[in-house]
Amino acid sequence: MKDLNKSTFGSYLLSYFCMKIDALTYGENMTDREISLFIHEYIHYLQSITTIYGLERINSELSVLANLVDWLRISANSRVTIPLPEDVLNTVVRNNALISNLVWGDTDDISHLHIVKVDSDYFQIDEKRQVESISLSYRNENGLDGTCTFGAREIYEGMAYMIEQFITKDYEESPDHPYCTAIKVANFIYPQLLDDRRNILVLCDKALMSSNPGAEYVNILRWLKQVHFLPSTPDELFYFLDYNWETFDLNEKAGVLDTFINHIEFVRSNLHSLLQDERFADYHKWLDVIFDYAIDLRKTVPMFWLDIVDNGYVKDNLYFHAILHFAGSPLIETVKHEYFTVDPEGSDSESMPFLKVFHQIYKVLVEGKTQCELMPWCNNSPNVVRIDETCYKCPWKHKETNGELCPFKSIWQHWGLDDVEIMK
Repeated sequence: MKDLNKSTFGSYLLSYFCMKIDALTYGENMTDREISLFIHEYIHYLQSITTIYGLERINSELSVLANLVDWLRISANSRVTIPLPEDVLNTVVRNNALISNLVWGDTDDISHLHIVKVDSDYFQIDEKRQVESISLSYRNENGLDGTCTFGAREIYEGMAYMIEQFITKDYEESPDHPYCTAIKVANFIYPQLLDDRRNILVLCDKALMSSNPGAEYVNILRWLKQVHFLPSTPDELFYFLDYNWETFDLNEKAGVLDTFINHIEFVRSNLHSLLQDERFADYHKWLDVIFDYAIDLRKTVPMFWLDIVDNGYVKDNLYFHAILHFAGSPLIETVKHEYFTVDPEGSDSESMPFLKVFHQIYKVLVEGKTQCELMPWCNNSPNVVRIDETCYKCPWKHKETNGELCPFKSIWQHWGLDDVEIMK
């Protein structure tokens, strides 16, 4: 996400496969600035499906949604007030939210960040789990001291911003935090690695192949400095870490690729279980295509991030376009609220609104936001669904149009929630 001086903006819903960009359209007529916004958010899509952290986040957030839906089913034939009461939310999301916040990093943007100290703090989640959190002491452009945390967000954004700089022509300058924090942390701990900025891409990717990317990133840097290893190329750094840096899954030493595949199969299974009906066959096909490709990419081209940046400007970047061809895209929403998708080879994207519905139902239950954001999709869908007042106030009450249910109502009904009475 970028929003410097409110000029242009993009966002990606990490667990729901949806991006929004300040572009008038998607496709050949995009300007270089619009292309840079698309690339930045598209990198987040790839991070979500090709890294262990991305997969864990998908599973964590959708597990929370599934638990909320289960709670609603138990409450059928009774009145439920939205947003759901704090005691319900705390029961469902407590540990997930605590761990997620510690690992994610800071949510604030900081224009200028001069790091003066990097510390590790440890938080006890329960009797068996402890989470390491990285804190940064810094000085801003006015000479004032402050502290912030360094986690997955800073690695996500730093990686996307670097790739944007490598392969687009009209990108915007962004705040140091979170967009340049990974580089600044590396410069503070082991500055020699910045002789080739692509080394930072390797470190970011390696960190995201863990459950706690911020701590993993800092600990790798500290270790590289301790063993006096300075790579001559980013490829050398990748293979050195691949052979020598130990990774753990559930406190046991594990191979990164095997752990990644286990995670992807777990997420795949959970996403399949959310919609179990032949009406959603396209959804299941789409999931299988993108996850099969993510596994193939990690197996056959593990340094694909380097291949993307080494192939230059995105319009001429055959490697990037090959990935786009096989991985497809998330749901793309423009500033005019028009929706676009790139179908991955072997599937189509008719399933995409369902993933946005997952997020919409989450917002209804947790935030009490009742206006359906899918009205533009329904207006432009081949199977036109009538827009009426329920779309603004209670989309779970929407009626059929020519025998067709809208995406929201279709999933609400499929999840057995028709008997739940929602009160705002």
